[in-house]
This record gives sequence, C-alpha cells and structure tokens, in this order.
Amino acid sequence: MRDPETDPKGDGIVQKEASGDAALTRELREFLLGRGASLVGFGDVSRMEGAPEIQHPQRYLPSAESLISIALHINEGCCDHVAQKEVASWHSYQIFTLGIVNPTLDRLAFEAASFLEDRGHIAYPFPANSPHVLRPSREYPGGPGDISHKHAAVACGLGEFGWHTMVLTPEFGTRQKLTTVLTTAPLVSNEMLPQRELCDPKACGYQCARACPTAAIPKVETDETTVAICMDGVRLSYGKLVGWRCRWGCSGMLKATGGYKNIPMPREEPTEEELLVYKAQMDPWQLREHSKSYAGLVPYCGKCLGVCPVKQGKRPYTATEGRTG
Repeated sequence: MRDPETDPKGDGIVQKEASGDAALTRELREFLLGRGASLVGFGDVSRMEGAPEIQHPQRYLPSAESLISIALHINEGCCDHVAQKEVASWHSYQIFTLGIVNPTLDRLAFEAASFLEDRGHIAYPFPANSPHVLRPSREYPGGPGDISHKHAAVACGLGEFGWHTMVLTPEFGTRQKLTTVLTTAPLVSNEMLPQRELCDPKACGYQCARACPTAAIPKVETDETTVAICMDGVRLSYGKLVGWRCRWGCSGMLKATGGYKNIPMPREEPTEEELLVYKAQMDPWQLREHSKSYAGLVPYCGKCLGVCPVKQGKRPYTATEGRTG
C-alpha cells in the first residue's frame, strides 16, 4: 500500500517534504492508522478556497491552516452484492457501509482533534454523515453537509473525483467513507493526484450512469453535463449529478433501490413541500426501520458505488493502465 505522505503517486518516488511540521504530520498519521483509519491525508486549507460559502472550512475555524482527511475502507462483499440486478437484502450494506462505519469515523475525527489539541493546537472535527440542514434545496437535495468530505479528500491527495462524483482512491476505488478535521496546526500537505488517472467514463461505457435506477448520472460527457473546478492549480471535473433524482434512490423510494414499495418519480424536480408529500407515501414499516435501527440515516441504492470498475487502483478494461497502489 502506498504512503500518501511521502509517495502520493504510488510509484516508489519519495516526494520532498514541503513547509509544515513534518514530525507532527507523521506522528498524527501514524496515530490515526494505528487507531483504525485506512487512509489519512493532509492539505493546506487554501485548496478549498473555491468551496461554496456554506461549506467553506474557515467558516468554522477562521484560523485553520490545514485539512485532515480520514478514510475508512468499507466492506467489499456488501458493495458487490448491491451492484447485482437482484439484491437479496440491503441490510448488510446499510450496516457495514454506514451503520458502524460513520460512528467509527466520528471517533477517529474526535481522536485526531484531541491529539492536536493536547499538543497546543486548535482542531475542529466534522461528523461523517450528518447534514446540518436536513431540509432539501435545489442546490443541496440531500441537505448540505457542514463540509464536503469528498472535496477535502481530493484536496488532501487521497484520491480523485469519479464521473459519478464519488472519490476514487488508488487503494479502494469508490469503497471508502470519509470524514474531515480542520486544524490550526501547520501540517505538511500531500501532493494532489492527477485528474482522470483512475476514472475514464468513456472507456468503461459510463457504467455508473447505466446502472443508476433514477437516471441521476449523465450518460454522456459534454460541457452541459460536466462540473469543472480548479483546486490548487489542478483542474478537476465530474458529472453534473441530478441531485433530487439521486436522493430519490438513496432514500429508498423505489424497490430497485431497496425501498419497500415504488413511489413514482415526477418528471420535474418536486418542491420541498411536494417532496414531503411523496415521502409520506413510503411504507410505514420502512420509516420505522429508518428511525429505530439507523438513527434516520440509511443508505439505499449504492448501484454506482458497486458497479464502478475502478477497484484497488486498476481499470479492468485496460489492464496496463492505472496505479496498483
């Protein structure tokens, strides 16, 4: 497995350390890996300058200098299962990609923050999966999180964006969950990874888009279907997800995505009030499962995550390409 701190490209070439406290960076990384993190990366907070104001890191900690991105590898078998046409059960996927994973990430974020504050720095941990505004909007159909863990992970050199908007890492492809910590500590930034080294949607035939039950992922790459951003001089792009359609599937409102019954999708994006009416049509036993078993945060669907051919840094459709990690 590559060392993102000294070998961000996974090619055996050790990068020279940039400005920052190298000893503290190394010590923190080793601490988090020892506590169960699968991947840890660091980035200068300035790399997030283009983030939406509502998710800008320095909104929470104005004196922050560094980002810490923590990834936890999720269960491969559960991801493979929900990628199948016939899914026997979503329960293992829900537990072993969220149910126990997010509390573990929250613990790791807290421990990272405590590690830094015990050494005289200020740190601000974010929850792994709790939007601070549950009410949806056109810009944030799932409710906006306090920060984009995906953008933070890319800024910290852990991975690149896939066409489906998920982060792809050389180690695990799509199969990790993320959390983020801000700190005033001057940590050494990892080198950001090149864009499209792992993801080539044309080469794989847009498998994520073809698998999406709600047509939320564009099936062709054009200027109109692409989000393009620049982060620390690195040009990045990913598909322009139709958020409300994605939420329909991830909320379990179709049988094909794990729901107990089909709630017919409207042709146009529903208003906030209309969405509540649609949600009220969901099976009451399914809603009981939401509130009792998973604290209201249940992942359904997972088709794009499961079918993505980028696994452990390899493109199966071009065997000679991609890093092996």
